[in-house]
Order: sequence, then C-alpha cells, then structure tokens
Amino acid sequence: MKTTTMTLASAALASVMLTQAAQAEDYPTVNLKYALYFSESIPQAEVLKWWAAELEERSGGTITVDFFWSESLGKSTELLELVGQGAVELASPAPSYYASRLPLMNVTYLPMIFPDNGVARATSEAVAALPAVVAEHDRNNVVPILWTSLPTYHILCTKRIETLADFVGARMRSYGEYVPRLWDTLGAVNVTVLAPEIYEGLQRGNIDCSYLPDDFAMAYKLQEVADYYIDLNFGAISGWPIYVNQDLWDGWSDTTQALFNEIGAEAAAMDQEIVSQSGANARAAFLEAGMELVTFTETDELMARAPDFLDIWVGEMEAKGLTDAAQEVAATVRTLVGAAN
Repeated sequence: MKTTTMTLASAALASVMLTQAAQAEDYPTVNLKYALYFSESIPQAEVLKWWAAELEERSGGTITVDFFWSESLGKSTELLELVGQGAVELASPAPSYYASRLPLMNVTYLPMIFPDNGVARATSEAVAALPAVVAEHDRNNVVPILWTSLPTYHILCTKRIETLADFVGARMRSYGEYVPRLWDTLGAVNVTVLAPEIYEGLQRGNIDCSYLPDDFAMAYKLQEVADYYIDLNFGAISGWPIYVNQDLWDGWSDTTQALFNEIGAEAAAMDQEIVSQSGANARAAFLEAGMELVTFTETDELMARAPDFLDIWVGEMEAKGLTDAAQEVAATVRTLVGAAN
C-alpha cells in the first residue's frame, strides 16, 4: 500500500514537472530592453515595474525586462522609431509627440474630453482596437500591449483664478497644438514652457499658472512656488502605451501573446486605481503645504465657451483624407464619454 501511494505521488510529481516544463517551453527566453523618457519616480512607474515582475514570474523566469528610464536609451522624440525599427524591444513614447504618424491615436490626448483617467485609459484601449488605428500602428511596426493614464489636469497659480475675467491676460503654461486654443478662447496669454521649467517659470513670474496633472505638479514640487490650487477640472488624457516591436510580437506564440495580454489587463486595472489615488494624494499634499484652495465659480460658462476639441480634431482628420476613420473614432469616444457622464 505504501509503495502504491509513493508510486502515485511520484507520478503526480512527474506530471506536474512535465506540465511546468511544457509551459516554460511555450515562452521565449528573452531579455527585453524597455526605453522610457520619464523617470521611475512617477506613480505609473509602480504599475510598469509590477507588470515586468509578473512577466518574469509567470514565464518561469524566461521573459525579463530591463528598464531604461529618463531618456537613457533614446530621446522622447525618438522612441517610436527605436521600437518600430527594433533597436529596442519595448518603448513608451507619447503618441502626442507623433501627431503626423499617429494622427488617429492622438484623439485620446485632447484636452477637456475625458472626465477622469479611467475613461481616458478605457477609450485608448477601445480606439486602439479599431481597424483604422490598428493599421496606423502597423505602419509604424508597433503593437500596443498596455495603456497607462494620467490624473485630471488642474492649474496651480501665483494669482487667484476664480472667474472667467481672471483668465484675461493671465500668463498660462502652454504646449502642443490644442492647449493654446483653450487659453486663446479665454483671453489668456500662451507661454510655451517644458514641464521641467515650470517651477522656475512660476518662481520668476514668467507664468502665472501651471497646467499639469496633479501628480506631475507634485513631482515637480510646484507647491513650493504656487500659492493657489484652482478647483477646476480640465479633464484627463491617456498616458503612455507600452509599444512592442511588431515583428517580435508576431514571432511569439499564441501562449506568449496571451500571457502579455493577461498581465497587461491586470496592470491596466492597477493603473486606474493608483493614478486616481495619486491625483487625490497630490491635491491633499498641496493644501497641507499651505496652498489656498480656490473654487472656480463659472465652470458651466467656461465649458460653454471652450472649443469642442473633438469636433476640431475630426475636421483636421478630414483635411488629411481620414474622414471615415475619424468619424468612427469620434463616435467611439463620444459613446464611452457619454456612458461615463
């Protein structure tokens, strides 16, 4: 009886070992170089590091990821090309830096569209699955395997912004193509300032207000130089995707791709929670540091006056000959945003 029990146990152990070996053989042995232009101090980095650790653990150690933060393996404006050409296996470029190469995907970076980071991230996933956007990624030889998000944008100022009249003549931090149109509509003055230069801009009086998501404002310690936190939600935008080189992706087995998709879905849920909480934590820290909370009193009037950035974007896509694709993307955005409101 004892022998039979031992034999069964040995057989079970052998079966487990064979199963584990078979599973391990389904995954490639790869060390993936991952290029990022932001630092590992931001909340989203926690999600990305968890994602990489889970890949290594669940693949039995055959899939590992080496992070190259803060442009250490390529400039922010080079990352899409680097991953598309295979110089790195993974990269997280900002699609908004590649408006000409990712015009349809850029819809998730419009201001004042998405009420929170969860809607922005979910919309990114839905838009990326549309055939025209899949083709857009194909042309760049990349596949998105995870979307991160950013908390809502607010302004931190050295002057009180309480009504629409307070925007007139105010020097606002600006960037890109769409934010300047917002400030123009409100009679403010656009001042293009890179994020690392905002602290000095506020300190020297070159700008009156920063425009950033709260966690980034906290990372740049803007509470040290701004006096007022304006309680006016300018909406959230999508964060950075993880792009994998498409040739590499296509060469992986269905099992390997499924592993990436499974862990990516879990990481996306984690991102939604962590990023939302990071924005709330930053706001609390601002007020604890002595910033005054200013309640904006004319939110409805501002929303009515602000440009309809989605309509503007559709018009721009139509001018590029992307009418049908843009309308499908815009319909997807409106459906998801409408369901959230």
